[in-house]
Amino acid sequence: MNKKYLFLTVLSLFVLAMSCRDESTYPLPYNDRNVGAYMRVVRLTSNVFDLNDLSNSALEGVFEAVDEEYGDLLQTFQIKVSLRRGTTITDEADVVEVDGSDFQPVPEPTYSEYKRATIRITAAETLTALRSVANFPGGNAGDFATGDIINFRGIVVLKNGKTFTNTNTNINILSGQYFNSTFIYPITVRSLTADTWTGNFSLTQSAIWSPNHSAALHATAFPTYLAQRLFPDQTVTLSKPAGGLSTEREFDVQYRGETVKMRINLENGTVFVPLQYAGVDCTAERQIFWCMPTSGTFSGSASLTARSPLLPGASTSNRGSYTTSEGAAAGNVITIGVDDDCDEYGRRNGYCTWTRRVRLTLTKL
Repeated sequence: MNKKYLFLTVLSLFVLAMSCRDESTYPLPYNDRNVGAYMRVVRLTSNVFDLNDLSNSALEGVFEAVDEEYGDLLQTFQIKVSLRRGTTITDEADVVEVDGSDFQPVPEPTYSEYKRATIRITAAETLTALRSVANFPGGNAGDFATGDIINFRGIVVLKNGKTFTNTNTNINILSGQYFNSTFIYPITVRSLTADTWTGNFSLTQSAIWSPNHSAALHATAFPTYLAQRLFPDQTVTLSKPAGGLSTEREFDVQYRGETVKMRINLENGTVFVPLQYAGVDCTAERQIFWCMPTSGTFSGSASLTARSPLLPGASTSNRGSYTTSEGAAAGNVITIGVDDDCDEYGRRNGYCTWTRRVRLTLTKL
């Protein structure tokens, strides 16, 4: 028999056999199986409560309801809160309940099929809720203290009666760069200096590199690519955004040939860059996002330092920094670490180019 004919005959019999198999024995696909649900955190604005401004400090984030009906199965999203001071943890208090109808489809361009809602719980609202529990430190007259950890716990309640949450407060088990669905959202209480780090600053792109490549590739294959100044030298004006958090600052900046707005958070010496749309599109379907770099360092060969703005010769933190006791005087410096060309979930896919990691230096004028 012809080998080709034999092969086709066997293949046909195999396909026929597969199509006739009992579904109870071969249960794929799984569209008739019970599935769970979770709440993906797309964006958190801040990680701290400012002890000096409880009204304008908040847990604020964009939450995405992930269920088998693309968010339509969500009944409510409940959030409870407890406080940890040292080794003492208070009972939980109810702080907010968000109706499933508040979750809405995401405007284009986006590839998310799930519904999202922006949730904001101020520090003052949180304090009021915590004062209702019997073991709150100091009783009903208690208050927050620097170093307190505020643990918010989310509970997804579906229309079919199922609930999903995290009862052991172990964020290491459920967290991950793809799902970001811990159900636990910790906030640290800090005492921050009010109304500092505003006014005019000179901005310089002091370093740029790609975490997708080695130092050798930076030096040989992509010198022109990494010599681009995504942020040209310029003067920017930092201000507290209207309706924003007390820790936030915003400024207009020239980026990729356009003038766009950037928001940052000043958090006890660390400059935090929340996930945000950069204001520049890659294609009609893809937007460029900024996000805070992952842990690591701007590192590279010292021989590259002369080829500014390539890799810096010294290892400096990816994350931005500032000095909490400064801000008003000329010459004070704030650095911002930002990953360019993330996607809407903060993943560094590089839609337009390879993702580039940029370090900005702002000097008070």
